[in-house]
Amino acid sequence: SRQTINVCADKYRTSLRLSDYGIKQPKTVLVSDPEKSALAFDKLDTNFPVIMKTLRGSKGVGVLFVESEKSLDSIVQLIYKQDEDTDLLLQEYIKTDYDVRVLVLGGKVLATMKRPVIEGDFRSNVSLGSKPEKIKLTELEIEASLLAAKAVNGLWTAVDFIPSKNREKDAPFIIEVNSSPGTEGIEEASGQNISKEI
Repeated sequence: SRQTINVCADKYRTSLRLSDYGIKQPKTVLVSDPEKSALAFDKLDTNFPVIMKTLRGSKGVGVLFVESEKSLDSIVQLIYKQDEDTDLLLQEYIKTDYDVRVLVLGGKVLATMKRPVIEGDFRSNVSLGSKPEKIKLTELEIEASLLAAKAVNGLWTAVDFIPSKNREKDAPFIIEVNSSPGTEGIEEASGQNISKEI
């Protein structure tokens, strides 16, 4: 629906909807004023490095790895100079070797893939060169993925998450819900003809 597209296109609105449903995600704050980036970082209550995201962006574009307060300040100033109406998100950085994409269709998991972090990068997007692999989800991961799709009222969505250290016992960290997922990489990883199944 149009509402789902609007929520998913704005990473902060997605984060609020996930919160409403009690879904575990990285700690997240909005930076709505270039003068207050340090304040936003304090509110995040974590250590550097952190992840910064533009509210709109896909395929890993607009996702930055920020290693210090000086970098945070410089990057925020630069982005606001380019577009003073922009809004930015700061998120705690959760170190991982891979993340997982789950395609959800009509309240059921259709396909999954593990996306290893690209060597020398912190991102794992297939469009940036990650080589996807097959993965079997735990019950908790299935539950969290279906709930995240429901939170944005999605019929056909991709839910991305970082697995917890103990996948059987702890829910994953949901990092994004996408309202227009491509099938690049996931058909190969899952061995499914996803377009045909849809």
